[in-house]
Amino acid sequence: MKDNFRGWNSVYAFTFRQSTKGAGFKIVTTLVAMLIMAAFIAINIFVAKPDEGSKKEPSPIKYVYVLDNSGLQPTNYKETILQLGEEQFKDVEFIAESGKSAEEVVKAAGAKSTAAIAVVLTAEGGNYQMTAYIPDGSELKKKHAEAILEPMTSAFESNKLMQVGLSQEQLMSVLKPSVVSFSKVGENTNEITQVIKMLVPMLFSFMLFFILLVYGQDISKSVSTEKTSKLVETLLTSVHPYALITGKVLAITSMALMQFAIWIAAGIMGLYGGNAIAGSMYPGYENPVITIINFLKDNIGETAMSLPAVIMAIIVFFLGVLFFSVISALTGCFVSKPEDVAYTQAVSTYLIMFSWLFTYFPPLMGKEGIVKVTRFIPFTIPFNVPVDLITGNIGLGHGIVSIAILLVFCLLIVVLGGRIYKGFILYNGEKLSLKMIGNVLKAHK
Repeated sequence: MKDNFRGWNSVYAFTFRQSTKGAGFKIVTTLVAMLIMAAFIAINIFVAKPDEGSKKEPSPIKYVYVLDNSGLQPTNYKETILQLGEEQFKDVEFIAESGKSAEEVVKAAGAKSTAAIAVVLTAEGGNYQMTAYIPDGSELKKKHAEAILEPMTSAFESNKLMQVGLSQEQLMSVLKPSVVSFSKVGENTNEITQVIKMLVPMLFSFMLFFILLVYGQDISKSVSTEKTSKLVETLLTSVHPYALITGKVLAITSMALMQFAIWIAAGIMGLYGGNAIAGSMYPGYENPVITIINFLKDNIGETAMSLPAVIMAIIVFFLGVLFFSVISALTGCFVSKPEDVAYTQAVSTYLIMFSWLFTYFPPLMGKEGIVKVTRFIPFTIPFNVPVDLITGNIGLGHGIVSIAILLVFCLLIVVLGGRIYKGFILYNGEKLSLKMIGNVLKAHK
């Protein structure tokens, strides 16, 4: 068996060189990478730019007279409200009053301007109440007073917490809203986590589906090219069909993964580079995708985003692409005349499509039992196991099992493809049929 694979590296080197040396390959790879990077940068800047239509109109309130009877240290409403991002109140002047009654403060506000209101804070039984008063003759309406009470209340609550002795970081943590959800014991209670675990595998499988479609046809065509010409006899006197198929499949798979890796790297550079550029233009901005990545690191599974999980996911991804590549090569081995090329390519295309659909729909339908089964089928492993490893849905032990399954089936298909490739030489030019396939397989028992 070992001698049957001798010379595969020569086939690999020749096929890889022929596939990548052309100007078309280099231009397409470079141009697409540049477009991907530019697109990510542009998207970051576009998303980070504030929506002009969503900007709130400046508040018509000019003065707010504040009578604080809470007994706490005075609140710096101006500074805190601006920190909260309420830019519509940046021109409002807050005037602190003390030693006066509420009626006196309201009169003072009315005498100051028709665009002034009075706000009175009181404490009773451990509770605090903030009340706004609109003086007689004011041009302001109730909605204007209500609008400013909301950020003033937030500022007052922040002031209370700061007086407890919290640091700025602790204060920001306390002020963050809590996420509440319900689940059975042992289940993940974070709904965002569940959504990510469902959507990310679907997006990944969709991407892998198109990669296999594009490059699978190239592999099938490459294997069948010499077979439909008179070069096949010369080739088989130099190398065994096993070596020929292995070299060709590995060469085109390597070319595909190299091209894909360049585009992924360009996307990552555009994502983080664009995030940095957008952040410098619009302070405080962070791309939602980066936020999700950070969320995955901190919240999803024990092995989520860990280095061993990522490395194993890459290995499974590579073997998955290799598995479907050898299947595409196998379909190319069935070609006995040029007219059969389109038919055999369609077979591998349908197989890839059905494998993808069988992985794509069960999560949408909530069929967890089917999802578990697909993690052990070689046709569906490439579509879900890599992402499941990264997101922590499965452990590293499952990844090792997936690798073993893909390796075994890759070898079996290479052996089967080699036998068919050599056996079909006797039927070159004849119409492909099940009887012909049966005769070839019987001859190599």
